[in-house]
Amino acid sequence: MKRKLLSLAMAAILTASLTACGGGGTSTESAAPAESAPASEAAAEDTAAAEGTEAAEGTEAAATDISGSTIEVAVTYTGDQATVFNEMVDAFEAETGVTVNVAEYGQDYENTMKTRMASNELPDVFQTHGWSLLRYKEYLMDLSDQPWMSDYDDSALGVIQDDDGSVYVLMISELVNGTLVNTDLCEAAGVDPYAIHTWDDFTEACAKIKESGVTPIGSTSNPGLFANYAGTFVTYEGEMFEDGAAQLDGSWDWQDYKNSLIKYMVNWIDSGYFYEDILTLVDSDLTERYATGQSAFILGNDPSVLVTCLSLNPDANYIFLPSFASTDSGVEHVGIGEGDTFGIWKDTQNEAAAKAFLEYMARPEVAVAINDVTGKLSCLKSSMEIDDSYGLSVFTTMQEKCADCNIFYDNLWDRQYMPSGMWNIFGDASNMLFDDTSEKGQDEVIEYLLENYQDLYAVAQEG
Repeated sequence: MKRKLLSLAMAAILTASLTACGGGGTSTESAAPAESAPASEAAAEDTAAAEGTEAAEGTEAAATDISGSTIEVAVTYTGDQATVFNEMVDAFEAETGVTVNVAEYGQDYENTMKTRMASNELPDVFQTHGWSLLRYKEYLMDLSDQPWMSDYDDSALGVIQDDDGSVYVLMISELVNGTLVNTDLCEAAGVDPYAIHTWDDFTEACAKIKESGVTPIGSTSNPGLFANYAGTFVTYEGEMFEDGAAQLDGSWDWQDYKNSLIKYMVNWIDSGYFYEDILTLVDSDLTERYATGQSAFILGNDPSVLVTCLSLNPDANYIFLPSFASTDSGVEHVGIGEGDTFGIWKDTQNEAAAKAFLEYMARPEVAVAINDVTGKLSCLKSSMEIDDSYGLSVFTTMQEKCADCNIFYDNLWDRQYMPSGMWNIFGDASNMLFDDTSEKGQDEVIEYLLENYQDLYAVAQEG
């Protein structure tokens, strides 16, 4: 269904008149007689359609003022994501007469944007890739008066709203972070994934998976292994250690980290729960292996990986779970972060065109088309009404199946508790530990993390 929805949405967007379609008129299915669907569903579709039409009319009304304008839009997209985004841009240009120059920075995005911030020459519109408040706020325009603000789901505002109520970005999707599970492999090994609540439960499950002849944990050596679920060991209430205050004030010595997360990682590595060639693997290797059933779990990741895997193996069966707790009284954590966000440079000379572009991106059919290809979850209510994406499906299934679990929804751990710049340091530390799990190797990892944490914290304080 999700592929059909994407193609229908794309077809509607790329026709001569988007406003004639409205938010909910992108497929023949939505034109079915009212009695074919429950009243509640019909009402929801009407709401999405109305809101989408309002956004469309707003952009069209502004078109007479912005025709002939040129804006630069910087994005992280590559591959299929870039293809879909550029098709959206083409339709916006045709409708408004605005020229959009898309800068696709890909993996060089962060370094390129830091250089452009240093020279105070930023794109008119750019993605903030998780840092709208902590890194880009001083460069962004306050957008809290924009018409799409009322369309936000509450979970989204918790991530992007400043203390004074300001919002600096349009966020069309939110990132969710947890554990990805191949249920076919779990069933074959006699593992019930919904019975895993602690890291000890997870370790026992890995032992069973290993005995069945499959590598338990599919992963590259990457920063997420050291960052994305660290809070379940050393930060949140009820976990092994609750060091959040020290992490934020720069006094953390990382010894609790060594005695918890590092201890578990060493056990998993020495037990053969990771790929033997993990230090040479790249992301494409990971998705290919996971799609072909060579590992059961991926830790600290989001459902977009599963979208790629399903494109390689449509018959695979996956679920999404939280990151597990380190004690029976601890919390299982789902990290919530900015998904695809677009801010406007506060010094842009093309404010009207830039705002019109964001209004266009907020249309349900546009946002859902992009969210479908990225695998991220819609966070605008009008988009959620028509979103049949795989990511939203596995997330809501987790919420239903784990309704009685002690789940904690909060910002991504490193973004909230670590100074900017630690992400790549975590990646280096991961490589170091996979290369040497001895006591000496562990001490070197902790020393490396501590030194960089202190240096980066000092830089943050000076800034």
